[in-house]
Amino acid sequence: MTQNLLFILVVGIGLFFAVKYAAKAKKDIVKHQQAEKQTEQNPYFDMRKMAFSVTAEQLGLSGIDKNDVYGIVSEMDMNGGTATVVTFSTGDTSIYLSSGGAFIGAGQYESVQEVVKKYVKNGQKYIEKATKIEKAKLPKNGMTNFNFLTENGIYSISENLSELESGKSEFSNLFIELNEVISQIRMKSGE
Repeated sequence: MTQNLLFILVVGIGLFFAVKYAAKAKKDIVKHQQAEKQTEQNPYFDMRKMAFSVTAEQLGLSGIDKNDVYGIVSEMDMNGGTATVVTFSTGDTSIYLSSGGAFIGAGQYESVQEVVKKYVKNGQKYIEKATKIEKAKLPKNGMTNFNFLTENGIYSISENLSELESGKSEFSNLFIELNEVISQIRMKSGE
């Protein structure tokens, strides 16, 4: 009798763990499939990667100094998501959202081109305060990254968003100009 109870207890415990781990494995598979599907449908990371790989030559810029800023990829943490604003000295610009949205090709409008060119030109003032990086990382929680593209590589500044907004940061003027770019893009995308 004791052996039968022991056998039933062992089988019961075995079934309990088998069901428990099977459910966990199923959840993991579903989670992986959802992430895979989201990646297939959301071009954000491919667009972001492409923005960082654009060269001055591809933009038709020749004779620029290796340390001249020809583009700025600005990235803001948006409560767990990211807004990436791509700007080039040619006036070309786009916004990519990690949620999958985008404003592409806004640089076709003269008013947008003007603020974009000014923003990138003024970015040159900050290059000496930036750190050269091998690979641009997404901004941490509550942060904004300004990534300066040069022929000599990517230089980056990361600053707390609240410091930028309050005007307490030495990079607040750059942030104000970024907001002018975003405003122009949004106005033209509504037309």
